[in-house]
Amino acid sequence: MRCSSIADYIGGDLVKPDIGQWLQDVEEHKAIAIYAPHEGGYEGRYLNRLKMEGYYFLDISARGLGDPETTLLKNYPVCPAHLGKQPIARWYYPPEVDYRLSALPPSAKGLVVWVLEAKVLSKAELQFLALLPSLRPNVRVIAECGNWRKFVWKPLAEIANLAAQE
Repeated sequence: MRCSSIADYIGGDLVKPDIGQWLQDVEEHKAIAIYAPHEGGYEGRYLNRLKMEGYYFLDISARGLGDPETTLLKNYPVCPAHLGKQPIARWYYPPEVDYRLSALPPSAKGLVVWVLEAKVLSKAELQFLALLPSLRPNVRVIAECGNWRKFVWKPLAEIANLAAQE
């Protein structure tokens, strides 16, 4: 078996020369699909690097998210469980992204929407997440779309088949 780089001898967790490329790709593509190892921990290094750059985070899980467009950009109703004797109530939550953007300090570089377990989302939902930075320019999207042996990323538009349509 041939080794292709020094990282194969030392271990992938000790050599991380790709942080600069990570920052360039986040700024260039604005929506990234990541594939992290099963054991986890690697994505925290990349998250911390974005925090050091001045980004703030909105962590959401794709499971139970519902319609991403409604949850992130529109007022949406939530109906609590009705137990029989209480009146049926409906509360409206503000749009998550706009609410977080309005609460950012002036020194912030932007908001990163980090979507956990994005592998359960449909292509249409991934396409919306890939287009979200064009709707809100201060927003970046990072979607955890699966697992791989090492930490790799691709533009989310490529994963959602938007690159072919453009």
